[in-house]
Amino acid sequence: MAWLSAAVDKAGGPFSPIKSTLQILAFEAAKTMSRLVALYKSLSDDELFKLRKGPMKSLGVAFLNSMDESYLLGLACKEKLEDLGHAVVVVSRLSKQCIDDELNRFEIAYHNKKQGIIDVGNVDFNSRNVGKAIEKMEKYANATSALHASLVALNELEVSEKKMQKPKINIDYFNEEINFQRKQVLHFRQISLWSQTFDTSVGLMARIVFVIYARICTIFGPFVPSLTCIYIPKRKALHMKVYPETSYCLLVDKEKYKEHASKSGPIMKASRTKPRPRRSHSGQLCLSGPIMKASRTEPKNKSLIQSAPGNTVGAAGLALHYANIIIMAESCFYSTTSISNESRENMYEMLPISLKHALRRKLKGHLSKDLEESDEGQGLAQGWKEALGEIIGWLAPVAHDTLRWQQESDSQQQKLDSEPTALLMQTLHFSDLEKTEAAIVEVLVGLSCIY
Repeated sequence: MAWLSAAVDKAGGPFSPIKSTLQILAFEAAKTMSRLVALYKSLSDDELFKLRKGPMKSLGVAFLNSMDESYLLGLACKEKLEDLGHAVVVVSRLSKQCIDDELNRFEIAYHNKKQGIIDVGNVDFNSRNVGKAIEKMEKYANATSALHASLVALNELEVSEKKMQKPKINIDYFNEEINFQRKQVLHFRQISLWSQTFDTSVGLMARIVFVIYARICTIFGPFVPSLTCIYIPKRKALHMKVYPETSYCLLVDKEKYKEHASKSGPIMKASRTKPRPRRSHSGQLCLSGPIMKASRTEPKNKSLIQSAPGNTVGAAGLALHYANIIIMAESCFYSTTSISNESRENMYEMLPISLKHALRRKLKGHLSKDLEESDEGQGLAQGWKEALGEIIGWLAPVAHDTLRWQQESDSQQQKLDSEPTALLMQTLHFSDLEKTEAAIVEVLVGLSCIY
């Protein structure tokens, strides 16, 4: 690292008037580029179609979170706007170092775009030029990631070299490795964001920021009235296909989705015949009756993760904890061996006091009832397996998405990943606390009766 610092000093500081390149700020810019690319991809026609047919139609999300698609889309919109906002903060800070006056005023321009009317004709989501800009950003982000890996490897070699010099061991091999690694660092510096100017980097990101914001307004506008109104010129409307049967998603390839849309119907029309798991063995937990519609009243000036209603798992701070319990129960259910006493104790100790009391009460009632109904218990165990399999079938995916969202949220701070991520609305964060706890208790009672 000392060698790298010396090289930086010779070339001028990060804000050298001779060569205004990103240099050490390249890593922050690369993370922001990756965030923008991932956000751009998540707004593609295919990803939006998957969202509508996948998480938004899942039984777990419908039963625990909400069946109101408008509400769920509003949550998705807010999360994407927050994600874009994090990127805008970095782009705004970097733009202050730009020579170009237009780029230098990026923050003002973005604010004006949010307050005014956006001409989609100038920021076409599916244009060839935008596609090329995305490819460039991915290329720069990957090269910058390789630069970071090379710097880490070089640092490790230099530390090892110093340790080996003390006993005066032959270090020719290490010298060769270090020289090679330094050449790698120099190479990746040249092709990565390290050697790119502020104007080049900010110019790419600023354009994609406007494209993404226009896309969000176009898709989610019917569900979030506070979004900027989108104006589509007549000349542009001729080249933009609207999702058949709906008005929320602009698609280029209309025919590709026409067959699916005719089967599924409009997104705003709630299905009258919703699939429901059969009644559980105990008859206590089922999806019959009206499915909860989550409250639309959200506190102002709060982030999405802070705006979960008071009756939700997220508001109680138990989303990740309950997800781990559910996944552990799922593992026990599909295990080919019996559950050990240690596993039972560990799972029981993970439960909050309220759930422990509820579990005890249910176990006492069920065990006495089950003994009366069956002498051998084989038919009873089979009935519980079928019922439990259905509950876990819709409960476990929400738990897995909760862990996935948390892992992706943590990795965004460290890794350069441009793949679309899970959304908070498909996790346990917005799940009804009472229903979630009832489902967990039902699963644990079922496991106890089976084993």
